[in-house]
Amino acid sequence: MHKAAAIIQANFRRHKQQTDYKRRCWAVTVIQQRFRAQKCKELQEKRYQDVRRAVIVLQAAYRGIKSRRMIGKRREAASVIQSAFRVHQEISSHFRSQSDEEQILADEEGCRHSSEMLPSLEGKTTGPGGSPGRAETPFYGCGFPSPQAIKIQRALRAHWALESAKRQIQSVVTIQRWVRARLQRRRYLEDRRKVVMVQRVVRRWLARRHKAAAVIQEVTRKFLLDRRQKRAQRGIVKAQALWRGHRSRMLSDKPKLVKLRLRLRKISAEVREEDKLCNKTSSALEYLLRYKHFSFILEALKNLEAATRLSPECCERLVGSDATGVIFTLIRSCNRSGPCMEVITFSVQILLNLSKYHLTIEAVYSVENSLETLLDLLQKYREKAGDKVAEKGGSIFTKACFLLALLLQDERRAQEVVKLPKVLDRIRSIYRLTARKHKMDEERSITRQRINASINGSFFVPPTPRKSKPPPKFVPDWVLRKDKLKDVVDPLRAIQMVAETLAIVL
Repeated sequence: MHKAAAIIQANFRRHKQQTDYKRRCWAVTVIQQRFRAQKCKELQEKRYQDVRRAVIVLQAAYRGIKSRRMIGKRREAASVIQSAFRVHQEISSHFRSQSDEEQILADEEGCRHSSEMLPSLEGKTTGPGGSPGRAETPFYGCGFPSPQAIKIQRALRAHWALESAKRQIQSVVTIQRWVRARLQRRRYLEDRRKVVMVQRVVRRWLARRHKAAAVIQEVTRKFLLDRRQKRAQRGIVKAQALWRGHRSRMLSDKPKLVKLRLRLRKISAEVREEDKLCNKTSSALEYLLRYKHFSFILEALKNLEAATRLSPECCERLVGSDATGVIFTLIRSCNRSGPCMEVITFSVQILLNLSKYHLTIEAVYSVENSLETLLDLLQKYREKAGDKVAEKGGSIFTKACFLLALLLQDERRAQEVVKLPKVLDRIRSIYRLTARKHKMDEERSITRQRINASINGSFFVPPTPRKSKPPPKFVPDWVLRKDKLKDVVDPLRAIQMVAETLAIVL
């Protein structure tokens, strides 16, 4: 009780420590996840700010370039307008100077004409009655304007022309400014739309990348946590196994077991290369495929039976070398003699070992006339009453039935066999003979037991009949499990298994 209490306390403390450790691991994982998420957020925000500043710098540089280009274009336009206006002024002044010269010449001609007419007019300045009158002032008619009026008109027309040119230049500049502003606004909106689209795509890509990184980190952390847990669990299981083995050896270590362990170590140290199972398999295959001497073939079959019973790699190597066809040919070439029956026994056992392995059972079934060969074995070695070779051929019969049942557990193969002619009739006939032989053996055994009971004076209890069981699932002999089923050795049970596999009504 003290020892049990100590074990319970130790398990409880271990459970408590494991729970506390798992809780701490979970807390540390959550803190690390939050910290990594914060660091990732800061990094992404910093990258976004860097990208934003770079975009702003690019936009400012682009707008400066566009503004400088527009200012240069405006300067060129103003220079063109100014040069055109100056040319227009020069042409106007030239024509105006010509008209002024013509006007001056006309005025001089008028003045000259007036001066010629003055003496004639002076004689007519006397008043009424012949008295001398006052002298009249010079008179400028419509065709002879005064020079001051001409100057004033000239200055006024120049002022009007300059004001009109200024108004036209201002209108042209205003129209150009408005058109350029509209174009610049349109280009700016287009560039802004493109930049916004690029920013949206970049933000979406960054969000998708961040989400993918988060998912990858989560899956990676889960994988690493599972791997650590599995590694820790394997370590714990290994430590427990080592401790249990050590404790079992300490509790049940007897002199016989010590000697047996020492002998095993000695044999393992003295093992030769040709004694290995793979090398024995290779040599046995070589003997089976090359030699025709009966002793060599029998020794090769023994080695192959041990190899296929103990190693799946040897089964695959045997199937890969196409030895199954040779084995079936060897079975068909044997007769009912004792050595041939021994060869058939080992051959059927090899095929049975291959049929228990799911990777090689198809190779056994796919050999040409394999099912016919097995049915011939059942027909040839069925147990008859009073048969001389019944004891020797009994194992061949049960092994062949067992092999046939394993091959026909697949529905596709069973349907193919049912379609063959006279297969069901042959199996029913073999079953009837086996059942009659089994019944006669039971009656003979009961009669013998009754005679022995009457001689000994004891009471005889007849045995209860056994119920038939469904065909079980068998595994290869290298699978060491406690629930592994043994091979069928009862002839009646073996033929019943074949009939149940094919769903034959007996």
